Amino acid sequence: MFLNSVNAKLLGILGLLISLSFVSSAQAETCTALNVIGATGTSVKKTVSPFSTLVTNNNWNTDFAVPSDRSFNRYVATIIPENNANFDVELNLKYSDNSSSRAYKKDNVAVKVGKPLRLVGSPQPQLDPFQVNVFIGGLNAIGNTYTLSVLGCI
Repeated sequence: MFLNSVNAKLLGILGLLISLSFVSSAQAETCTALNVIGATGTSVKKTVSPFSTLVTNNNWNTDFAVPSDRSFNRYVATIIPENNANFDVELNLKYSDNSSSRAYKKDNVAVKVGKPLRLVGSPQPQLDPFQVNVFIGGLNAIGNTYTLSVLGCI
């Protein structure tokens, strides 16, 4: 009886140690909010302007600065709409060699008030972007308002 009790305790301790090793090896993801280029802070609120003409520009692109001292595994743009609408959306990563990659693209995406839309993309292997560009626009989106932020995650 005593040996069975000791064996049960040892098995319990061994099981606890094994479960703790799995918990410590599975690290939580760490994300950093990126700064908006040309504005103050890490988020921006915009109302989609009409499309560009020869004399006017649209506001369909927003750039975020990636800190040069970090490498991220993925980028997450969060769009929080203030209206039910349809947006054309893209997540683009810009690299210092003047190249870029489209990490996400979808046209005519239905968004609902209070339901964030997340665009997720990963950088090209062995490359760290210096900028994240988020495109939100389209003819169906004109006049609709949203708040945008981007995270870099490890």
